[in-house]
Amino acid sequence: MEFSVGDKVVHPKHGFGRIFGLEQLDVVEGFNRYYVIEIPDQGLTVHVPVRNVDALGVRPIMSRFKLSQVLDVLRDSPQSLPDDYRERQAWVRERLETGDPLRIAGIVRDLIWYERRAHLTEADSALLGRGREFLASEIALVTDTEIADANELINKALVAATAKQPDS
Repeated sequence: MEFSVGDKVVHPKHGFGRIFGLEQLDVVEGFNRYYVIEIPDQGLTVHVPVRNVDALGVRPIMSRFKLSQVLDVLRDSPQSLPDDYRERQAWVRERLETGDPLRIAGIVRDLIWYERRAHLTEADSALLGRGREFLASEIALVTDTEIADANELINKALVAATAKQPDS
């Protein structure tokens, strides 16, 4: 995928940023052109090799169509989560690290449902917070609203899902 200076992007490990520039660097052989991405929420500047951008999962922010799909996932029936906390947390972390908003929406929905019926460990709660923050930040960017408005949109969508029984 090709990006231009000024494009809003998502780095799956660091979050949301903007392409600040393109630099020629001789850091690693075969990788000499790098996107310079500023990640303001973390105060970071990240250099991503142009030819590795797809493999690393750097992507443009979601479209409004993708946003409607995310909201549909949040409203959908929850999926059962593993009862073993180690297995559950590994499963959740793996999906969070993809940076895929549809997968993250599913995680948020499923953890909210689980929390209402059982107990979330401190690590589960932290993972849920990370997923919600990720979704709210991206939704706020897409809709050009505040994080609080994005969280309200998420909460409204989750109301339907928490009333349903999980799919196995």
